[in-house]
Amino acid sequence: MAMVLAMLSSAVLAMSANAAVPPPEEGDDRTAILVAVNALLDRLGTADGEQFREVLSPEGTIFIHNLMDTADPQLIVRSNAIMTERAAPGDQQLTEKMGIPTVLQRGDMAHVWAPYAVWIEGEKTHCGMNSLSLSRSLGVWRVTNLSYTVEPTDRCAELGAPESPE
Repeated sequence: MAMVLAMLSSAVLAMSANAAVPPPEEGDDRTAILVAVNALLDRLGTADGEQFREVLSPEGTIFIHNLMDTADPQLIVRSNAIMTERAAPGDQQLTEKMGIPTVLQRGDMAHVWAPYAVWIEGEKTHCGMNSLSLSRSLGVWRVTNLSYTVEPTDRCAELGAPESPE
């Protein structure tokens, strides 16, 4: 009897776990959402403000959780305008790659959570977790707000951050 109850309990748990993840809703736009996020990442080292405004809302906010010094973590808050009002691209070759993302969507609102790593002039400088909020307006997805951690490269593997900029 105990074995039957254990098997039934396992079956119920398995079914409830599966039920907790609903299928994508009609109009699920995960591909378009990730295209917008990747377009933002691709612009980081190469874009001016006009190019950033194509994928980033100037009204948003950036929260940078700098964890490079664990004894003295820093929170830096910036307006998206530091990117959308940029007169010219940055002067360093910067590459940011995202790991496997989690994408959530409800109508014209979406959220992407993913590990990332950054290379400057070909050298991996840090990694972390990206948390990006997006909104769709007039059929176009744009990042509205972003938060991310900045962590030492010895934490990249545990975060699942990409190993290579390729």
